[in-house]
Amino acid sequence: MGALPLSRTNLLPAALVAFRQERPETPVIVHDSRYEDLLAGLVAGEVDAIIGALRDPAPVAEVEQHPLFDDRLCFVSGPGHPLTKESAPTIASLVQWPWIVPRLGAPARRQFEEFFAKHGLRPPENVIESGSVLLMRETLRQSEMLGCISGWQAAAEVQHGLMTALPIQPDVPARQIGVTLRRDWMPTTAQRRMLDLLKEAARNF
Repeated sequence: MGALPLSRTNLLPAALVAFRQERPETPVIVHDSRYEDLLAGLVAGEVDAIIGALRDPAPVAEVEQHPLFDDRLCFVSGPGHPLTKESAPTIASLVQWPWIVPRLGAPARRQFEEFFAKHGLRPPENVIESGSVLLMRETLRQSEMLGCISGWQAAAEVQHGLMTALPIQPDVPARQIGVTLRRDWMPTTAQRRMLDLLKEAARNF
């Protein structure tokens, strides 16, 4: 399984736990890497599926995409950030802070930059690029940086008090999250069951 950042927080762990309970001896390998690397592995037959944000349009003709749910971006900070104490921060004020954002080429990064451009502003230039929720969480906790993250991922962090959703949120379209497969792929019974468990996990969150 190729795991993009969003899938590693809730979706894939839930499906893997259920799969392992049913099939304790079936080997499973999770590849967490860049989309480009996972896509090359998928086309070459080295990866069976990629779980995460879908691309529009599909990047190559050899693959097909299956949506599971929609997700929106979320702007977050560490608990106690000055912006969380403002009742109505402006979009322009967001540019003044350093950020942790998705890597260039990721759909979420494109939406992040389009959000500021839509409001006539240059995107923040003081950024760290990373797809790691753990790195973002700890960096926000130890600084006054801001983060751009999947709303799906942010929900658990905010619920546990590890991050805080900012008073101002990006007005961008929802992104489709799902599974990318090879068009000519013929899954085994175990592989098909894993895909079914991913669908069940998506419905339960």
